[in-house]
Amino acid sequence: MNETEQKIVWWKDKKLLTGVILVISSFILGFYGKILLIAKFYEPIYLITGLSMWAFSFILLFAGVFLVGWETVRMIQYRIHHHVKRTVKGTYECERNL
Repeated sequence: MNETEQKIVWWKDKKLLTGVILVISSFILGFYGKILLIAKFYEPIYLITGLSMWAFSFILLFAGVFLVGWETVRMIQYRIHHHVKRTVKGTYECERNL
């Protein structure tokens, strides 16, 4: 593997890891906000807190999806390019041997 073919390791990519953490924390915060909202519906402080947490979880979700989305597209493009390049080289070598 030469310098132009650097493999992308997802857990070392800061944006992708941050996006995954944001999405996971968004789900946890959203479920906790919903449980708080449903369990203590008649108490106003819990109602406001639950709604606020649930709304904030959507902000985290969209930010995480945005970060994960672009990094995933970049990883997919890299893998497609790498496999096509390897296939073309293999085909050329096979054809040259014939």
